[in-house]
Amino acid sequence: MKLKTIKRDIYPHLFKRMNEPRRFIQVLTGPRQIGKTTLAKQAMNEVTIPTHYVSADEPTLQDRTWLDQQWEIARLQLRPNNQSALLIVDEVQKIPGWSETVKRLWDQDSFKEQPLHVLLLGSSPLLIGKGLTESLAGRFEIIPVTH
Repeated sequence: MKLKTIKRDIYPHLFKRMNEPRRFIQVLTGPRQIGKTTLAKQAMNEVTIPTHYVSADEPTLQDRTWLDQQWEIARLQLRPNNQSALLIVDEVQKIPGWSETVKRLWDQDSFKEQPLHVLLLGSSPLLIGKGLTESLAGRFEIIPVTH
């Protein structure tokens, strides 16, 4: 017997954003174990564009260089016809200096008009909030995930 997949009320909003032209970085925030990763994976499985999912929650240390590499892997999916692609970075707040790196890469893509969608997931509102307000002002949309 196959279990029915349940989608959260916020799912249609997230899915819509992934299918629109690139405008903002989408940021899923909320407490641990609330379903942010499940929501992102549901969207990843249903969008019609190439996706690249990574988690900074791995046992090995993830740093700015690692984030640069993951971003480049996602960019490669844009070629050769410059179609949209989606990069999902889970637990982004665990990467030291993540917000400055995301700002630099996002701005590079904006300047080159590359249609790379970015979805960031973070469980700590304080850590993710500080990075967003200081470095990424005007570049993101917060999508809160609640109980």
